[in-house]
Amino acid sequence: MRKSTLFTKILLLSLLFLNACSKKEQLGPLVNPPEQNQPAPLSATLFDELNETIARFDPLYLQIVYNDKRTKDEINDEAARLMNAINQNPTSPVIQKELIELYHFKSFADLQKASNIISTNSGELKKTFLGKDTVLSKAKMNQLNEARNTFLKNKISTLQKASQRISTGLWQDNADWILAQFHYYSQIANLEMGLDMDLEGGSGAGPGCNESCCYEYQACLINAASDYRLNFIILGSTLAASGGSLGALYGSIIPFIGTATVGTGAGIIGGVIGFIQAVNIYMNDQNVCVLNYKACILKKNGN
Repeated sequence: MRKSTLFTKILLLSLLFLNACSKKEQLGPLVNPPEQNQPAPLSATLFDELNETIARFDPLYLQIVYNDKRTKDEINDEAARLMNAINQNPTSPVIQKELIELYHFKSFADLQKASNIISTNSGELKKTFLGKDTVLSKAKMNQLNEARNTFLKNKISTLQKASQRISTGLWQDNADWILAQFHYYSQIANLEMGLDMDLEGGSGAGPGCNESCCYEYQACLINAASDYRLNFIILGSTLAASGGSLGALYGSIIPFIGTATVGTGAGIIGGVIGFIQAVNIYMNDQNVCVLNYKACILKKNGN
């Protein structure tokens, strides 16, 4: 009787073991859970539309596409003056007209629409991609940089194909615009990815470095470009969301923002004001890179 009971127990245990193995095979191989710190995906549609829109407010865009003869600093000074003026008097038709003319929009409503795209899209990207983070992980920064680079490459490729067809009647009317756009995005890609140099008094005159100062300069520009890509998302949404107040952090860098609440104007074109901040910071960072490069050369030469 005992032998029969023992045999029954062994049989039951064997059946349970075989059943468990069968279920494991049906479930398939175990999959490791996703890492908690993986960055959220960037929406290509939102990101591309944001990149398309901010170009309209880039001083380099105005220089190349609209043949603005002023320097970037002069264009930004004019933008700062007008942003301060629209903040003080948001409904002024005179100021609105000057802004329309500066950025070559057909109407102030079109400019506002572009500003809303910057605010909305950068806000969505900031929420999904950054979350509550204040410091980006390397993975997130790499993802952001790659998204920007992909956008530029795709834009250049599209414009290049279009420029090859401008001799046909279909493209003839847009030939100048296509070539200007191609020139602009090529310049942007060169600045952000190629890092071409043309500095007086230095040995760096292209992407091929052969001494330490040049390498330091390129590293500085890479960091400035990475910060810029992040800033036009963060700052593009911050002013519109906060009513214009960024406090002393950016007030010392961007004179027209100041340390107090900007006020009504920020709600009207807050996205534009935020992006202009990103441009100003980027230009300041680039100037610092140039000064550090020249200081490095002087030091190497014993001056």
